[in-house]
Amino acid sequence: FILVNKHLWIRKVVLRSSVTVISVNTDSTLMTVGTLIKSLAFVAGLFVFDTSCMAKADDCAPDKLNLVKTVSVVYDAGSFLIDNDYVVLTGVHVPSTGRTNTKEESGGKYAAQLVGQWMDEVHGKVGLELDQLTAEDGHVLTHLYLPNGKNLAEQLLEQGLALVDTKLPNTKHFQCYRDAETRARAGKKGLWQYQDRGVPVVDSRNLTGDRDGFQVVRGKIVLAKEGKGHFILNMDTLGIRIANDLLSSFVISDLNSLVGKTIEVRGNLRFFQGNMFVNIHHPGQIDLLADKLKNSPKLSNK
Repeated sequence: FILVNKHLWIRKVVLRSSVTVISVNTDSTLMTVGTLIKSLAFVAGLFVFDTSCMAKADDCAPDKLNLVKTVSVVYDAGSFLIDNDYVVLTGVHVPSTGRTNTKEESGGKYAAQLVGQWMDEVHGKVGLELDQLTAEDGHVLTHLYLPNGKNLAEQLLEQGLALVDTKLPNTKHFQCYRDAETRARAGKKGLWQYQDRGVPVVDSRNLTGDRDGFQVVRGKIVLAKEGKGHFILNMDTLGIRIANDLLSSFVISDLNSLVGKTIEVRGNLRFFQGNMFVNIHHPGQIDLLADKLKNSPKLSNK
């Protein structure tokens, strides 16, 4: 391990052979999304993937792969430098290492080191599958595959080192990712072994203003109503908001039926005027609604 001065924007470096694992301030790195998007054409013979595990029944298998040669830098378990572009996993939330302005989250450093080891073992060779939204905020969004055909996000979820975080319009592999998280939770793997400590699920009664950022919150819904500009769901300490232009992804009667029920909701929490709020945009962010999506034709994983 090589420790570098934090003021140089680098917190930790792991250099084993061809892949560097670091925590770096991305503002100091110039990245051009267009360069990678243009390069994501099929390149025959670039390197060979084991497709034997890519059965149609495996929802985490890709429809097709856009191939790139090498991951050169692992920033954390869900973000990478590929061909001078910043590439981020879509469909999951990976715990932060605290490398930018975000605070460090439980398991973030361990997950980053583990992914760094995996990348080193395959010399950084990966396959990328793009979803409907291919880039956001200067980042390339992708589902990433190792040469053995395994989906990286699924691997992290199964080890309890990531959480499902579906953001429209990228719903590909939603159910597979959710199933992987469920297995980790049942096996008390990774973050799920600390549930009695409020990680990764916090009880709404214990929710405080410093729990901003991505959270999973469990609590009883005490109010459901249509408001001006958004639909309102309230727990005792958390306001859940769905913008009117996103309501087409929800069933209003299902939202109203949540009153009096204990649910889990996930998303990026913000503290505003003495209260905690979370804006949601996909039914999968509420566990009871996500259960209904499993066989719903509204959600296409492929």
